Amino acid sequence: MGNQLLHRSEFGTTYQENGYVFPDLLGEPLNPMKLTRAFQSLAKQQGAQKAKLHDLRHFHATVLLQNGESILLVAKRLGHPSVSATGDVYGHLLPGRQQEAADAFAKVMGDA
Repeated sequence: MGNQLLHRSEFGTTYQENGYVFPDLLGEPLNPMKLTRAFQSLAKQQGAQKAKLHDLRHFHATVLLQNGESILLVAKRLGHPSVSATGDVYGHLLPGRQQEAADAFAKVMGDA
């Protein structure tokens, strides 16, 4: 936000406030390739030549799911059209959850 304020003051009425998280110098949408190139440069500096910006999206989803967040929440955060789309990609991360569900069901049935 600090850079956006600086750019607004430098460019005056030329700067367009559009509410973007990553605007360019004039407030317009940032070219995605600029962000991609910056990420690739940083990744190479860290010795991760094959890292892709999209890997951060997968990392985010994986960490959430492995820490017990619901697949519905992850689907919404990723902007997937359905929970099944998220399950198709990340379902392999949830095998332990299947056992938890089976145990919970067995307990309820045993208590009945």
